[in-house]
Amino acid sequence: MARALTVIIMSKLTAFASSLLLATSIAACASNGAEPDVDIGDFDAFADGKSDTQYLGTRSAEIEAALTGKVRVALPGKTATELQAIADAIKANPSDYNYRNVTEQVTEQIKYARNALRASKFTLNLEGGEATYSKITVESGALVLEYSVKIESLVKYKELEAQNLKPSDLIGQKVDIKLPLMPAGLFDRIQGACSSDFDANRAAVPAADLRNDNMFYYWDPARNGCTLGAADIVNAQYTVSSAAAAKTVYPEYDRLIADGKITMVQIYGQIEHGDLSPNDWGFLSIKDVTRTLTSHGFKKTQTFPNNTGHRLEKTLPNGLKVEIDMLSPVSFADHVDRNLSNAKFREAIKSHEVVYYAGHAFYGSLTVLDEPTAYPLDQYQVIFMDACWSYAYYTKQVFRNRATAADPTGFINTDVVNNTEMGITGSEQTAMVLFEKMFDGADLVKGRKAAKNYSWNNLVKYMNTHAKARADARGESNEEIYGVSGVTGNKFKPTR
Repeated sequence: MARALTVIIMSKLTAFASSLLLATSIAACASNGAEPDVDIGDFDAFADGKSDTQYLGTRSAEIEAALTGKVRVALPGKTATELQAIADAIKANPSDYNYRNVTEQVTEQIKYARNALRASKFTLNLEGGEATYSKITVESGALVLEYSVKIESLVKYKELEAQNLKPSDLIGQKVDIKLPLMPAGLFDRIQGACSSDFDANRAAVPAADLRNDNMFYYWDPARNGCTLGAADIVNAQYTVSSAAAAKTVYPEYDRLIADGKITMVQIYGQIEHGDLSPNDWGFLSIKDVTRTLTSHGFKKTQTFPNNTGHRLEKTLPNGLKVEIDMLSPVSFADHVDRNLSNAKFREAIKSHEVVYYAGHAFYGSLTVLDEPTAYPLDQYQVIFMDACWSYAYYTKQVFRNRATAADPTGFINTDVVNNTEMGITGSEQTAMVLFEKMFDGADLVKGRKAAKNYSWNNLVKYMNTHAKARADARGESNEEIYGVSGVTGNKFKPTR
């Protein structure tokens, strides 16, 4: 599925080895038992022809807020005159790329709001929007930027229902947050003194698990023994300004089927770090999905060399051809040279309409996604980051790097499916529920038949129902919560 729509599904990829440093582990986020079979009923009976007008997450509402704070950026070696010139340039044009090394520290600081907002039941999108600067002060060898930035968060409906609230009731709510004044180099200065593992009752974080790139994830300025003084801490404020109202929207089916076929790639990464085992979850997942798809009529038409994967194909009832390239962990394993694994990943993104990535989230550091040239030009894509907390890590990253002069938001050519929770091994089956139904909808459009049921609203709700059923079958309550971003402006409407 390439050329018309690109769906990028990113699974629980382990490390692109030396490639991607970080490891928000889906293995660590995962259940170790066999994935149970679940039955959530027929899609058409489920959709029932009704338009679901909830937010497209169906289990969470998107909230827009303003975060105000200030950040100190060290610029050693600059004179006061040079620093003032930089300050004036940023105030005149906050998005000036020449000063990105300065302004990007706002985003780096915002990441440290994660745990405070999580305590208030907000899932923060860690990629803030463009900041506005109320004041930029020149200090010795540094600038201090006072800013306000609009950012998005998700709040779960079940959290609202427990308080008898609607999303609109949150407008005006404020959360006070303590952030490090100078996030750059924080780990080198304080090590783990102000870090706690909030998933383990605020236990100390093992030294081997803590780095500069993931300090925000464990940030705890209230921890006993935190060595930062009042002068090193910023009192920031997060204020909810609006709650997004959802409408019924669809994948851009007409663009997806324009060439008569859909090309898709599924990337399965190594889950258990170290030497790649044939029993790694990445291999188990690709085998599991292959069994599912072949049982639904897909045929294996090509086997790639060196156990790197294979291709499956199927022609749907109305003539739509679906090609799926399935890539195993072999090309993305820990010990594969970073340049080689990145090149393979880049090629997959650029040459397919649907790309599915199942792997680690790496605390938001999948570097290939930061390359605008890694994406196809003028081609509609659906990008599914099937990893822990991918809403927070990757949604804005993808849009930012898909943006063009004609599409400054990146929304026109991209729909991003994401997760607000931990990823659990076995989620590839939920992803296949989504994509098989999306392909069915595309095939109905090709055959000029009624496709009204196949909205993003119904597709995402069906997928979340499947994720919940998987969790229930495991006897757990930690299911993924999926949504889709960049779709409220989608233009496709079914004729019937």
